[in-house]
Parts: sequence; structure tokens; C-alpha cells
Amino acid sequence: MPGDGPVGRMLDKMGRHLNRPGHMHMMLNAPGHERLVTHIFVKDSPYLDSDAVFGVRNSLIVEFPKHPPGKAPDGREMKKPYYTAKYDFRLVPSAR
Repeated sequence: MPGDGPVGRMLDKMGRHLNRPGHMHMMLNAPGHERLVTHIFVKDSPYLDSDAVFGVRNSLIVEFPKHPPGKAPDGREMKKPYYTAKYDFRLVPSAR
């Protein structure tokens, strides 16, 4: 359970909830660059202003427009509505 243990007790004592806004985790690798592990947040998601782990940054909030069934950007035929997102990641050259 997310509320078990010391973090759950601390959030409870602070009067804070355990919820996180909608988000997607990303891990990017490229030769000669540091690996990037991050996440992006859904723009209209609840809890953006009160994330339980304080991970939201304005630069990580992204619009996820909903599209009707049909041809997706990658050419697949989608039978149900789907969402897309656009975000530019930047990798830092490694010190090696």
C-alpha cells in the first residue's frame, strides 16, 4: 500500500494525500551521453499542484490531445480514440 511505512505516516501527519498526477516515465540512452530518467505530466491532470513526491516542474507538464479513431501518426489504424504528446528531450554529453 502506498500509505504504509514512514512516508505514509509523514504525509498523513502533514495533512497531505498520497496521490500523484497522471504521468509517464521515460528512460533515454544514446552513445556518448548520460542516461536520462524522467517523467512528463498530463497537463489537465488533478494533483499537479500537490504531487505527493513533489516531482512536478512546469517544464515537464505536457498537453496530451485526444484523437478520434483513425490513422495514427505512426501509420497504424486505431479502432479507439487515442492520445499523443510532444516533448523535446535533451541529453547531456557524458564526461567519459
